[in-house]
Amino acid sequence: MNKIKFNKMNSTKVILMLFFVFFSVSCEDILDKDPVTEITAETINTEDRVEQAINAAYDPLQWKLEGAAETFQQLFQSVRADDHHSQQANFWGVGASWDQFTTITSTNQSISELWRKWYTGIGRANFAMELSEEFDGFVTDGLKERIIAEGKFLRGFYYFELVKHFGDVPLFLKAIRTTEDPLYLERSSVSMVYDQIEKDLSEAAAILPKRGESSDAWRATSGAALGMLAKVQLYQKKYTETVKTCEKVMTQGYELEPVFADNFELENEFGIESLFEINYVDGIPSEGSWSWQYMFMWAGGRYTSFGNMIPRQSLVAIFDDSDQRKKATFILPGDDLNSPGLEELGWSPAPADFGFNVGSSALNKKFFLTFEELDPLLAVNQSPKNEKILRYADVLLMLAEASLKGGGGNGDAAFQMVVNRAYGSGNPVIPAYNLANVKVERRRELATEGWNRFTDLVRWDDIQAAMDAVGKKDFDINRDILLPIPDSEIQLSNNILKQNPGY
Repeated sequence: MNKIKFNKMNSTKVILMLFFVFFSVSCEDILDKDPVTEITAETINTEDRVEQAINAAYDPLQWKLEGAAETFQQLFQSVRADDHHSQQANFWGVGASWDQFTTITSTNQSISELWRKWYTGIGRANFAMELSEEFDGFVTDGLKERIIAEGKFLRGFYYFELVKHFGDVPLFLKAIRTTEDPLYLERSSVSMVYDQIEKDLSEAAAILPKRGESSDAWRATSGAALGMLAKVQLYQKKYTETVKTCEKVMTQGYELEPVFADNFELENEFGIESLFEINYVDGIPSEGSWSWQYMFMWAGGRYTSFGNMIPRQSLVAIFDDSDQRKKATFILPGDDLNSPGLEELGWSPAPADFGFNVGSSALNKKFFLTFEELDPLLAVNQSPKNEKILRYADVLLMLAEASLKGGGGNGDAAFQMVVNRAYGSGNPVIPAYNLANVKVERRRELATEGWNRFTDLVRWDDIQAAMDAVGKKDFDINRDILLPIPDSEIQLSNNILKQNPGY
């Protein structure tokens, strides 16, 4: 595995660089010089320090717990929709607010943190790109161009997450570097934001290395930029463009893992199906994933589960037993956990009844660690298992959908690749290629990963029916397809920012 720690250490160095610039002049110098209010390329003396700036722009991808706020993607996409219950009982107040809509308010701390998380990433990406343009000491061929391309990819991805959830959002294309720079801008239209996202991702894809061409597997690639661009185009119903972009991805060496479950094995990160994933490591404090919230963990002297983000029984029920994704997606009562250490402790197979209070009995297998993987960790609540943001199967299903919508291309063949892997070629239960089945297969394929479900339902115009099906009677389609703009941001902006309808 090519795992590297890219977040806290490197982002801290960037902060220290800023501190150094502002405060390292002597008292005598202060008397003789104007105050320093901006970091410039003149204060950076090696290309490594410029690279640290772009490394820090990846950091917000890992943010899940910030004070009383939590930004697990499953809250906004899976719990808010119809795939997950927030928890197995009634003890997690932060999660419970996402099981219904009347508690999703403009003062919700997790919404405020989500906003801050992505705008922090945008600010860091902008800073890294500007620093690269200004710095004239590069000695590594192509490094300047790669840093700028990575910055464009990250900015594009972060704005995509913002526009999906909030609609119109402020468009910052320059870093905030001096006391004179504006801290708040008016919201730009969805179409303007999407135009910028497409520009960023297209330009990034033209420069970034292809899969396998970089020594750092965690960095953005051309395939990642193209795959994200395809999704951005699909969200805008640009079906012909979506097909063409997916076809470009298909020339870059990606394949489906023959065994679906291998996508989520610890020893197979950055595998042949992975376009982009969040990188985590063990052995360094505060550097693991907080995915313990929805996986098995060691606690109180036994192997148990925290019990958050519980798959709904209605989600489990849409999987045929012959679908290999079912056992790879869920831990069900009585399942063999394939962990000799657990067997020795008498905790395998899984219990016959999880005893949950939400009418469901399943856990998330994609985030599971065996006893042998978990026991040596520095901290058991910090998993080294990466989180997938974009897989090749997602690209194939986007192509299949866009093709059915009139985008051209061979969507049937792309669809068959996904379902043949899932069910086994020739299985009589393989669904026919039509739009309804593409939607269901997309749900099955990406279930519990947390990046797509709610906004898929919105773009399909299926959100009302899905909310009715799980009894979310407080859902208001005129309000709840978007998140509220954080009230704290509106106040700090002196009302430059305006609230979304209904909040």
